[in-house]
Amino acid sequence: MSLRKKTSFVSALALLVSTLLLSGVSIPVRAADAISEAIDAGTTYLLGQVKAKQVGHRAEGQVALETYALVVSGVSINHPLIRRNFDHLNARMSKSKHTYTLACYIFALDAAISQIEQDILILAPAKAKALFKDNPRIGKEFRPHLKRAVENLADIQMAGGGGWGYGPSKDKFDNSNTQFAVLGLGVGMKRNIPIDRKVWLKILDHFVDGQQEKGPEVEERVTLMRPSDKEAWNSRVKLIDGDKKAPEADKDKKSSKRKKSSGRTIVVTPANPEVGFEGIKVYKRGFDYRNAGGATWNMTCAGLSSLILARDTLEGKIPKQMLNALNKAVRDGYGWLMTSWAPTKSYYGMYSLEKVGDLGDIKLFGKHDWFDEMSKHLIGQQLVDGSWPGGAAHGEKEDPRIPTSFALLVLNRASSLITKNPNSRIIVSGKSNPGESGARDWVYIPDLNKTIHYPSLMRHIRMRPNVKLIRFLDNIVESYPLEFKGELIPDMAKVRDAIRSKSVRAVIDGHLEKITGYEYKEWESYLKWHRRWERVMAIGLSKKKENVQDLLTYYASTKRSVSLKKAVMWALVQCQAQEGLPLFLADLDHEDAGIRQAAYGYIKAYFVDFPPTFSPQAADAKRKAQAEKVRLWCDAQLAKQKARG
Repeated sequence: MSLRKKTSFVSALALLVSTLLLSGVSIPVRAADAISEAIDAGTTYLLGQVKAKQVGHRAEGQVALETYALVVSGVSINHPLIRRNFDHLNARMSKSKHTYTLACYIFALDAAISQIEQDILILAPAKAKALFKDNPRIGKEFRPHLKRAVENLADIQMAGGGGWGYGPSKDKFDNSNTQFAVLGLGVGMKRNIPIDRKVWLKILDHFVDGQQEKGPEVEERVTLMRPSDKEAWNSRVKLIDGDKKAPEADKDKKSSKRKKSSGRTIVVTPANPEVGFEGIKVYKRGFDYRNAGGATWNMTCAGLSSLILARDTLEGKIPKQMLNALNKAVRDGYGWLMTSWAPTKSYYGMYSLEKVGDLGDIKLFGKHDWFDEMSKHLIGQQLVDGSWPGGAAHGEKEDPRIPTSFALLVLNRASSLITKNPNSRIIVSGKSNPGESGARDWVYIPDLNKTIHYPSLMRHIRMRPNVKLIRFLDNIVESYPLEFKGELIPDMAKVRDAIRSKSVRAVIDGHLEKITGYEYKEWESYLKWHRRWERVMAIGLSKKKENVQDLLTYYASTKRSVSLKKAVMWALVQCQAQEGLPLFLADLDHEDAGIRQAAYGYIKAYFVDFPPTFSPQAADAKRKAQAEKVRLWCDAQLAKQKARG
């Protein structure tokens, strides 16, 4: 690849999360890098807290919430602390009637099953993805507990309506408890646990009737995720069930309605009803804690996530009049959020919005990229120890472990696992290209005709090591853009430090040596190499000539790493530093053939015409003669340039 083509990679950088300042020079940090580091630090903190304090000192709801957050973050369900938490919960939750606790317990059990499913999909992606459906044999030890908890949750729905309170009640409810209950029932539907349809219809009535009656018209509209985004991020279970739809069902999709045997008219949910068809007005109408006519951020999110989930669950089985009212309620709920935008006031509120965004496949609320805004905020708020500060989870002071759990759920986009298949944490994608964004987190592997998500792969190897995954890592290192391979170092070095498998470590050591051009004994040395490489890349990307002297210093001091020396060469050319040309000409005689070849390649970037032939692998006498011809040619070219002024 020519130097001129190489510079086009600059525009492909993912400028999504933060900027690392290095002596006045900035280099973009990929979104997944910053988010992954925040998740890792938060997970380490939470695991340390769980280990330090006995389970019995915490309410079951907090144990379940923390377990859910840790499993979603990638901690193995076979980790001793996770096993201890589940043993504690399983022994105490069989007869629980507490809404929050039951819901969080259900989420944790479902996450455990999903983790097993993910591992199967990762290790045998083609076969598993083609045949995937909820298999009752997967996660058998968790399923009886899950079934019992879902049934208990359905049983305590308010007798006279569609809401839930803290426990069984005839007339007391609040929409905070209710949103957790609805999400728990959504897990039950995904896992084929029978739930009376009347329960879902009561939920619809509860929120449609409880929404504010009136509100001003709003101009903003939501932007849904594109089909390609949804395929790569969180395809719904029904999209990969493997079961072909009956011809009648396909016919129903094409028509606007069909008749049931009972004579009731059932309408298939129209595509994207929440966007607002032309001519359909959207109003600002939210929800409050007890359906009293007010509206708050958290409860509007609660109403929306519940309505979206109920609509998806009852798709094709909702009476027309109710469906129209439901779609209007969702549109107007979005209208309230977009015109009252304040997503980061509390961790509970951020988690509530994450549920709406991921369950509704929302990319933008008006002009707001909700996940980008929240992830940046969370990364900025995280403390040095990996925790998030207490006092803003529910709007009151509490143990930092609670906001840390909520923050991890948001950064992991945990709700995408509730109603969607395990590919929402996919490592291998069915797509045969790396995506439109150009972000290098997804790496196209020609040999596999797949794209692989590198940060997810490395976290999986670190959290749940498996030698079979190394074949993916081999392909990533080979296929990653040459000038950006240094980006792979931090995650790889982190895995090298954490892994205990000698065979896996040996493979990673080989890749680290190949990328850096030198075998370092300590993993910290690779991180030091990466910091130097990142500094060099930052200067090259910024093209600031005032930093050329730093590059010249690095060039002189880089003795062992061929890869790093090549990066300095690239940066010098990016800065159009004439000082680099004499160095490259001198290195035509370098002892390393790779440096000789790189030097010759970068010499070409200084001139329009091509220099005389140079063969880096030729015998000494021939190579030295060729090098001398190149030097004489360069002198002549420089003389011509000077003469032209």
